Amino acid sequence: MKQYIRKNIASISVIFIILVTGIIYSYISVTSHIHFQTFGWDLGYFDQLIWKISKGVYPYSTLSEVNILAGHFAPILFLFAPLYWIWSDPRMLLISQAFLVVFAAYPLYIICRDKIKNFPFCLAVVFSYLFFIGTQWTILNEFHEVAVVPLLLSLLFYALEKEKKLLLWICIIGLLFTKEELALLVAAIGLTIYFHFKKKEGIYLFIFSFIFFFFLTNFFMPFISEKGTYYHPHLSSSAKTPSEFTLKLISDPSFALTSMVNPPEKIQTLLSSLLSFSLLPFFAPISILIPVVEQFLMRFLYTGPQITVWQNINHHAAPVSILLPLASIYATKRLVDKKNLNRARLLAFLTIVLFISSIIQDIYFKAPVHSIFKKQLYETLPWMYDNFEVLKFVPQNVAFATQNSLFPHVSQRNEIYLLPEIKNAKYIFVDLHDGPNKFSPLSYEEMKIFIDKLSKDYSVVYKKGDAILFKKD
Repeated sequence: MKQYIRKNIASISVIFIILVTGIIYSYISVTSHIHFQTFGWDLGYFDQLIWKISKGVYPYSTLSEVNILAGHFAPILFLFAPLYWIWSDPRMLLISQAFLVVFAAYPLYIICRDKIKNFPFCLAVVFSYLFFIGTQWTILNEFHEVAVVPLLLSLLFYALEKEKKLLLWICIIGLLFTKEELALLVAAIGLTIYFHFKKKEGIYLFIFSFIFFFFLTNFFMPFISEKGTYYHPHLSSSAKTPSEFTLKLISDPSFALTSMVNPPEKIQTLLSSLLSFSLLPFFAPISILIPVVEQFLMRFLYTGPQITVWQNINHHAAPVSILLPLASIYATKRLVDKKNLNRARLLAFLTIVLFISSIIQDIYFKAPVHSIFKKQLYETLPWMYDNFEVLKFVPQNVAFATQNSLFPHVSQRNEIYLLPEIKNAKYIFVDLHDGPNKFSPLSYEEMKIFIDKLSKDYSVVYKKGDAILFKKD
C-alpha cells in the first residue's frame, strides 16, 4: 500500500512539474508573439493554413504558393484545426505546441520508472529533457508541425515496452503524417524494433518507410504541388531532389564525409547535445542509438544555406530532444545491470551529474527560458501600442500585404503576402520601428526605400507613430 501511494505521489509530482513548465513556456511564447517577435515564416504560414482548414477552405499558402501537403507532407496539421473552432488565434498554436512538447516527458518518466525504479534519477531525466536547449527552442521558435514528434516518439517507445500494438501503430502513422523526412526516422526506428525489441515487423517497417519517403518526394508531392516540383530543392548545390542527393552521397563518399564535419559547428552541436545528457547516450545499446544517428546524419549532411538545421536553436532539434533522454535511460539500465557496480551509488552519481549537465548547458547557451526573469518580457513598449492601434483598422477578408513581424497578426485571410511581394493586395501594413528580422527578406533601409515608392499607388489610411496602414488608390 505504501509503495502504491509513493508511486502515485511521484507521478503527481512529475505531472505538476510538466504543467508548470508548460505554463512557463506558453507564457514566454505568447508574450513574444504579442511583442511582435513572431514572423511570417513560420507562425504566419501555419496560421493561415490551419485557419483555412478550420473554415473548410482549400489549404493553399499564399506565402509558399503551394498547398499544405506539397510544402511539407503534413496531414497531422488537420488535427490542429478543431482548436480554431474554440479560439481562432495563432496563440492557440503556440500554447498547444508548448504542452504537446512538455507532455512527452510523462511517457519518458514511465519508461524510466519501470526500467530503472529510481525516482531521483527519473526526475533528472525528465528535467534534462524539459530544459534541453533543443526542447526549449522547439517550443519558443515560432510554431512547427514537428512539435508533435517528441510526444509521438516517447509514446512509441512506451508502446514498445508495454507491447501496446495499437498505440505503436498510431504513433508510427502520426510520424509518417507529420513531415516527409520523418519517414527516414521511422525507417531507423524499424531497425531498432527489429534488433532491440526482436520483432520482425521492424524490417517490414524499415523497407516500407524508406520507399514511402522517396515515393512522397519523387512522385506524390510534385504531383499535387501547384509548382509541379518538390518544394525543397536546396539540399545541395549539386542536387535538386532527395534522390539526386542520395546518388551524390553514394557516388562521392568524400562529399558525405566533408559535409558531416564542415562547418566545425556541426561537431560542436553533436558534442554539446551529448554533454547535455552527461554523455549517457554514448553508453546505450547501438540498436537504441540507430534513430539518434539517423537524425544527426540528416541534419549534418545538409550543406546549407539554412545553418539552423545543424544547430539546436530551432525545431530541427525536436526528435533528438526526446531520443537522447530515451537513450540515457537505456544506457543507465545497461550500466546498473552490471554486477560489479554498486547500483545505489551509480544512480546517485548519475542523477547528480545529469542535473548539473542540464543546468550548465542552460547557462552556457543562455537558454530562452531565462527570459522569464527579464523585465523586457513584461514590458509593452510605445511602438507596440502603435501597432495594436493600427491593427484595429485592418479590414478582414481583403487581399493584404505586410512585413515579416506583422504577418502572423493578420494571417487569417485567403490572400496575404510578405513584402516586398504585393500582387493584388488592397491594403499594406508596415511598422518602421527597427528590430531583428522584422523586415526579412528586406533590410531596414530597403524597407524605407520600398515604402517611399508606395506613394505612387497607395495612400495612407491611418498612421500611429511608425505604424502605417496603406490602401490602394
